[in-house]
Amino acid sequence: MPRPLKIAVVVGVFPVVSQTFIINQINTLIDAGHQVSIYAYRKGTKNIVHHSLNKHHLLDRVIYFEKHHNYKLMRIFQYKKWIIKNIFVVKWLAFFKSINVFKYGKEALSLGLFFESQWFLKHTDFDVIHTHFGQNARRIAYLKSLGFIPNKTKLVTTFHGYDLKPNNTEFYKNKYAILFKQSNAFTVNTIYLKNILNELQPQLNNIHLLPVGLDTTYFKRQHLKTDSTYFDLVFCGRLIALKAPDIAIDIIHELHKLGYTQVRLHIIGTGTMQTQLEDKIKVFNLEASVFLVGDLIQRDIIQLYEQADAFLFPGIKLPETGLAETQGLVLQEAQAMELPVIVSDVGGMKYGLIPNETGFLIQEKNSLAFVKAIESLILNPDLKKEMGSKARAYVCDHFDNEILRTKLVYLYNKVVASA
Repeated sequence: MPRPLKIAVVVGVFPVVSQTFIINQINTLIDAGHQVSIYAYRKGTKNIVHHSLNKHHLLDRVIYFEKHHNYKLMRIFQYKKWIIKNIFVVKWLAFFKSINVFKYGKEALSLGLFFESQWFLKHTDFDVIHTHFGQNARRIAYLKSLGFIPNKTKLVTTFHGYDLKPNNTEFYKNKYAILFKQSNAFTVNTIYLKNILNELQPQLNNIHLLPVGLDTTYFKRQHLKTDSTYFDLVFCGRLIALKAPDIAIDIIHELHKLGYTQVRLHIIGTGTMQTQLEDKIKVFNLEASVFLVGDLIQRDIIQLYEQADAFLFPGIKLPETGLAETQGLVLQEAQAMELPVIVSDVGGMKYGLIPNETGFLIQEKNSLAFVKAIESLILNPDLKKEMGSKARAYVCDHFDNEILRTKLVYLYNKVVASA
């Protein structure tokens, strides 16, 4: 049996409400007996805290990056303070590398390398450093290339989509050059994102498909819907153009015009389109049918799913960047709650359901096709129930945290064993 691994997980911000998948992944690794430390460049909001943060007291495991002060004297003060605090635990060979002016010039003289490398000056014995998002992984790869992270420590990089915009490949070829050289493995959540990465770097042969997962024992329907008067749809995501909450409102408007006035829409999330959506709701006179409920903790989201009939997500591809949803974990969460999903066919969303079995895959921006799919569920309750049952089974078989944890640990052991 493989030994427990020492793993460092590096993120940009921790915690983040929209990145609960990282919390889930960390928890499953700890559950399996692995030693996990968390490194974050910035502190996130704690106003809405994911319940799983408390499972292994993850906030106590975070080592935040201590950004150096802009003023030279304050930087020197921070530097001396850090030395005194860590004098008995720091690994001094790595420490002296960070202040080698002859080798690293201004980076060392300004103490920039010291502050960037200080995370790993005390702890350099990790088997794997797993970094989420390319921009963060690039910095860790740079530290390894300079010798601040031992060669025996393997780097695993996960791209999530916003770090690989389809129309920006030439920029990424230069920006991520050091990352492609230093990382031992890459993970992406869908074939869609893998194709973008392959286009950027065709010679990469260490790309692994690893979807974002969820706890299917937590996302599990406990109660039947209590009010059958309405047909309730749920949208969940940031209120931005990519996710198209405005199109979701258009769809409800079209349904009402056809006489389906019992259809309601609950929009979970906040974002830059908030005012625009409020105005659209007023123009269409949908105040009694479309509700902007804001950000919710997961317990409340689950309760809303339990009182819903289907999940609606009409995301689009942004014309200026070509960017689209790469997976959309909310689709799997809704299916785990036995909700049929009605989603557009852009990006990686098409890989997260079984079309015509667990939901409907609709052509982007085709509001009338969305309307017809929803209408079929309204008119055929047995179809809705059958799709919901198949949806949960599908997610349990392919997206459960435990299943994906096994795949991730297998990957870790594979790269650790490699030369």
